[in-house]
Amino acid sequence: MGRATHAGAFRVRFVTVLTVVYIVFVLLVTLWPTTVDNGLDPYIDRLLQKLWSKGVPTFVDYGFVESAANVVFFVPVGFLLGILFPYRFWFLAIVCGALLSAAVETAQGLFLPGRVSSLADVLANSIGAVVGCILAVAVRMLILHRDTLVIRDVLEGRRASNGLPVPK
Repeated sequence: MGRATHAGAFRVRFVTVLTVVYIVFVLLVTLWPTTVDNGLDPYIDRLLQKLWSKGVPTFVDYGFVESAANVVFFVPVGFLLGILFPYRFWFLAIVCGALLSAAVETAQGLFLPGRVSSLADVLANSIGAVVGCILAVAVRMLILHRDTLVIRDVLEGRRASNGLPVPK
């Protein structure tokens, strides 16, 4: 059983490191004095023109793409925090994702004149954190179900205590 405890501790440390690295990445991207797409406007406009000519609806404009990117950018925040927090506190991943987003937008508004802060960005980022958290909860439920089946099989003698099938 010490092996499972060691593996569990490794997973927690690994996810903690991934979470810290990703949050640092989020802070670097969001608190940099210029936006990520700085200087890319002509290319983005050309891409959107090409997409519209291929039948993509015109509501898929720069604002739509930026909002969707904000959602996608915070999905890993919700997922990693959803994995990191104890199962019964999964909802804290959503709260922390929203608080991180609000803190970033506040810092942009107060300290970065080249950046624009908005409540729409906080909402989009929070939606991303919710999606990530839902994915984390689903993954944890699948793992719990798998573990329950393995434990049942061990107790019924169909698997060895290490979880591998019993040789016949």
